[in-house]
Amino acid sequence: MKTMRLLQLRYFVEVASTENISSSARKLRVAQPSLSKTLKQLEQELGVTLFIRNGHSLKLSSQGTVFSKQVNQVLNQLDAAVNAVKTISSASNNAVTLRFETSSPMIPTLIQTIKAQVPGVTVNLVQHGLENNRLEHYDFEFSTHPISGNTNKLLTDEEIYVAVSSHSKLSKREHLTPDDLLNENLILSEKSPLRTYLESYLLDHNFKTVVPKFVTSDRDTFHGLIAQDIGYGFVPERSWLTVDLSAISLHKLYPDSPHRKIYLSFQPSMDLNPVHVKVERAIEAYFKEL
Repeated sequence: MKTMRLLQLRYFVEVASTENISSSARKLRVAQPSLSKTLKQLEQELGVTLFIRNGHSLKLSSQGTVFSKQVNQVLNQLDAAVNAVKTISSASNNAVTLRFETSSPMIPTLIQTIKAQVPGVTVNLVQHGLENNRLEHYDFEFSTHPISGNTNKLLTDEEIYVAVSSHSKLSKREHLTPDDLLNENLILSEKSPLRTYLESYLLDHNFKTVVPKFVTSDRDTFHGLIAQDIGYGFVPERSWLTVDLSAISLHKLYPDSPHRKIYLSFQPSMDLNPVHVKVERAIEAYFKEL
């Protein structure tokens, strides 16, 4: 049997949790054919069928269920071991590493808050997807979902507004619905967990497809295009409001507006380090003030 790659196992665990190739590929930010090929290679190396395939549907086989449980335990132990030994190094030089799923305008002010409340601390940043080095050390991760094996604290549950130009005809309406957006130009960020969630939200609300008119992850460009009435976008209630929103009108979506949660996730062993405890409290205080 060939040696199984760590990333190969992480891909399997993700698909096993969703039993959906399409949604897993979007979350992992990999091509669907590549993900399918990786799973088939894993099955060939093991000599067993991990998934029962029926057209587009996917279900874990009995062997797959057992394998998933065991692999999850191994990966959690491996992540815990890596972070435990790296924490010793971090503690010795008052350094903490923050890991983000994607960039955010709140990062600079968050770092400023941490440094003000924890004098002498060094803050390092890591941005990741599962396609990157999962074993790269971090002390705290900001995630839109709880991470298995970690301590997860909910920092915020924020509503997501529709952002339109103050000159747009939509800005004159008191309420907006997804149907109001069907024939309007959409501006989205590059692939990210937030974009994946918004695409799913629109598809669940009468959109046959979601094809943005323009894609940018630069916040100034994003807001500038909306201000010039090139299209509409989505702005989280708290975490994006540190940027200039002049010439933009924000509206709630009815009847069920989109929301997203942000968790602070870390290994339980972090609570043994006084510096980490102070940073954790500074982060929680920052989000309470948003």
